Amino acid sequence: MLTAVPTQVGLRLACQHTAPAVTSRSFATAISRSPAASVRLSQARSKSTYSLSLNTRKSLQNTPRQKRHATTTASPILSHTDRPAAHSQALDWNTFFRLRTSRRYYSLTSSLIGLVSTTAGTFYFLTVYPDQSDYVVKLIPMDPIISTGIAMTAAMLTGWLLGPIFGNGLWRIMHRKGLAEFTSKERAFFERIKRHRVNPAGASTNNPVPDFYGEKIGSVQGYRRWLKDQRAFNRKRSGSFGGA
Repeated sequence: MLTAVPTQVGLRLACQHTAPAVTSRSFATAISRSPAASVRLSQARSKSTYSLSLNTRKSLQNTPRQKRHATTTASPILSHTDRPAAHSQALDWNTFFRLRTSRRYYSLTSSLIGLVSTTAGTFYFLTVYPDQSDYVVKLIPMDPIISTGIAMTAAMLTGWLLGPIFGNGLWRIMHRKGLAEFTSKERAFFERIKRHRVNPAGASTNNPVPDFYGEKIGSVQGYRRWLKDQRAFNRKRSGSFGGA
């Protein structure tokens, strides 16, 4: 027992003061010979392992926060740079004139359909019910053929005038998304027409008014041509026949 105590004290002093100078093989041999030192070493290793695992856990807990912070700071940049273009763009004049032409086609087609429908319906009604033809003759006291012709003409005009109501309504339904923008553009177009059209007071047979309401304008080039026609009308009315 007396020899074991100095040995343990010597090993402790050797581990505290001469540990850097001892090689790994001699240190392992010394630790294996001293049970108390091996217990302390195992305790130190367990503490270091626990501290390492604790640090690793903290780093793993902090990593998602950093990532979330990075994503939140970078998200405005991504949303600003990768933002898609606006769906509704400004209506240009060429598109406006195309829509205006398509509306005119709708109106004309519906007028033709209304004309044919009312004429055919009136003819069928007067043919199937002869008493009604006599009633028409009483309303129009003329020859039955002339009375029937007048009734047919009235039906044709009614269908022609009522057709655009349905055609324009269908066109509005088909283009309801850009209808407000088209209406504002059309209002601006009519303001231009009012501002640049000529005064029809000086019109004559040799110098008629060139498209007073601008109904024939179907493109930007057509509008420029309309402006030239207005200037030509004014020059001809004032007696100036210079080149256009």
